[in-house]
Amino acid sequence: MSTSYTISVENNRGANTNYAVFMEPPQFTGGQQPWMNVWYTSFVPYHGNFEIRTGVDFYAWVGTVPTRPAPGVVVNSGMCLLTRLGTTTTPGSTFEKKIIQSFPTIEEISPSAILGAYEVQTGTDFTVPNGTYLLGLAKVNNRGQVAPVASMAPLNNMKVQVTPKMKFFVSESQQVAGEIVDYSAVARDGATIDFSSGQGLGKFYARVVQNTDGRFTVTYYDAFE
Repeated sequence: MSTSYTISVENNRGANTNYAVFMEPPQFTGGQQPWMNVWYTSFVPYHGNFEIRTGVDFYAWVGTVPTRPAPGVVVNSGMCLLTRLGTTTTPGSTFEKKIIQSFPTIEEISPSAILGAYEVQTGTDFTVPNGTYLLGLAKVNNRGQVAPVASMAPLNNMKVQVTPKMKFFVSESQQVAGEIVDYSAVARDGATIDFSSGQGLGKFYARVVQNTDGRFTVTYYDAFE
């Protein structure tokens, strides 16, 4: 049975609201600016709740943006493939990124990613500076679609190691899925749910409650009971 995590979000703030869910951007090698994208969105009435269930399934993703990446820009869907992260005995999945008639694609090649990561390699088939083509991490969303959660604009001839982390954020938001957001604002104003360290390490269920003062409380449990 595969590992599964559940985040339950409850609205006790005193009014109907909209929430967005985000995933901590993975560690990207190469030094380029990482961008965080809206993953889930949900309207929740006062006293209502919704749940997010996710596992350790990670997808390599490539796509485009209509203008240079920045908060407020919505990414366009591209292509994704399921990855296998590197272990102490087996290299992680490696993908070659190619542009075909202005459409970004990836193809799995011989694995060479480091421990805990997958790798995406770029060629020379896009112009630099690159404000169009992105690569990153995607996860299955609340509609059963594979949606980007984090991205970066690569350079030519890069070998980007992508190391995901099971850390999430929930905040009040009117943003749309795929929109690039200000990481510092989300981390400051939202709830942080971290299954990879601290109180959440080794836990599989998190209860997130927004209270009447607008602040969030997060409580971890071994599992839903």
